[in-house]
Amino acid sequence: MTARVMVSARVAVEHAEAFERAYAEVTSKVADVPGHLGDQLLRDHDEPERYVLLSEWESTEHFLAWEDAPVHRDTTTPMRPYWRVLERRVYEVAKEGDQARAEVAGG
Repeated sequence: MTARVMVSARVAVEHAEAFERAYAEVTSKVADVPGHLGDQLLRDHDEPERYVLLSEWESTEHFLAWEDAPVHRDTTTPMRPYWRVLERRVYEVAKEGDQARAEVAGG
């Protein structure tokens, strides 16, 4: 089952550019991790110090295997100095929009 991981963080506004550069560095390294499908860095419109790193994985198991690997900490080190508050949640995709619409339409 596909998994989406949301990491919420607060980053001081004066460090936003450096944090976003660090994200670019990290995401280029994570691109080849088995099971990793992609990610996005979202910045809150109303509170620009709030970010959400949203990543998509083939499964929760793929994500947890990478998170538990020693390389995880080394890979994400460039972003760590900028995070003031951090929260991580793993969500499994229960239904995709197309699938749900097909069920409603009787398909």
